Amino acid sequence: MNPRNDVSIASVYEPHYGLQLLLLLCFLIPAIFFLLTEQNTLRRIKRENRLMHPGLVWLQIIPLFGQVWQFIVVSRIAGSIRNEMASWHNESIFGADEALVEGGYGRPTLGIGIAYCTINVLLIIFNLSNRAHYVALDTLVGSLALAQIICWIIYWVQLARYKNKLKRGRLAGEG
Repeated sequence: MNPRNDVSIASVYEPHYGLQLLLLLCFLIPAIFFLLTEQNTLRRIKRENRLMHPGLVWLQIIPLFGQVWQFIVVSRIAGSIRNEMASWHNESIFGADEALVEGGYGRPTLGIGIAYCTINVLLIIFNLSNRAHYVALDTLVGSLALAQIICWIIYWVQLARYKNKLKRGRLAGEG
């Protein structure tokens, strides 16, 4: 009997199912909470100030399409936050903090969000092109992966902060 005939795809991957499931959960759970933060940030913005519907952030889950869509989401969230904060300035006799609206915060979260998206796309490109596993490219990919995680966390924290500012601002405007 030929030993090669006894090897099946399932027998090769079976010992790794537990690890693969664990890695999937380690990625999927934070990704869901991240998308919820994006969605809830948009929900805190008045409809007339939103540049996209909050539910559309979930389209980032779609492979390949999501890599392009993430740039659109980041840009539209930043513009929506800007619109909302500018509306506070226009609606209130006291206005929003002008430093937030006019001075340097033209589109909050945009810079770090675009950095996160760009590095994410670069990682995909480098991982697909590095089939021979060149050491120099492996080092670059590792460095980019670390930078992507750091940018993602910073972006997520900024979104959460603006989500809370939007909640406080809306409550102040309603009172």
